[in-house]
Amino acid sequence: MAAPRPLTTRSEILALHRDVLAPSFPPAELVDAEDLWRSVEHGSLEALGTVDESDGHARLVSGVVGAWFPRERILLVLYLAIAPGHRGAGVGGALLAAALDAWTEAHAPLAIVAEVEHPDHHPASEAHGDPVARVRFYARHGGKALALPYFQPGGGPGAPRVPALMLVALRADDRTALPGPPVRAFLTDWLAACEGAVADDAATRRLLDAASGPEVALVGLDALGQLPVGTLSEAEASAPPASSGADGSR
Repeated sequence: MAAPRPLTTRSEILALHRDVLAPSFPPAELVDAEDLWRSVEHGSLEALGTVDESDGHARLVSGVVGAWFPRERILLVLYLAIAPGHRGAGVGGALLAAALDAWTEAHAPLAIVAEVEHPDHHPASEAHGDPVARVRFYARHGGKALALPYFQPGGGPGAPRVPALMLVALRADDRTALPGPPVRAFLTDWLAACEGAVADDAATRRLLDAASGPEVALVGLDALGQLPVGTLSEAEASAPPASSGADGSR
């Protein structure tokens, strides 16, 4: 198995989407393949992957995608996935370690955070994996959850949100909190980028209010009972419809 490397061409990104991401994520959590490529091409997203050439044919078997927010110096891991048939062999750990090293060297971020399903609110499935195992995986990489009632924003005005996710700061073993102002600014930018605007609904207010203090506490992944959960009511389950001039995309 080759070492993880940057993925920069259209063919690599489309293969990442088709062979690695699409089999690993529910449709509501997955960006369109061409949108993913355009974002990588324009530099707003960065991707690394692992190629398996053991049978004489090059196949992309893992990938990680990150979005850099320079104003706040926060990098968001959007996707980390292993292709079916290659899971459980240490590929994901090697890929994440390589990505964290590369992004730390390139950006010197305040924090690298990942969206992770809360295991008490998302069941395991053969197609999309086991949230309990995923939490253990991120814990091995120094993961701690931000004390926020986080949900994944909708991928455009009116699009469904994904409730009860966690933002997990990686390599945070020796940290107890992150500074609140850049976290809140990051959340505001991320919501606006995804949903077209920052909504004035209760779920959004709860999320931003939780980051309005001087610090946002970090909670160990073995103590998730202490974490606020971003559950959504029926009225909050989708991003608000587009207002005049709004145009959002994940």
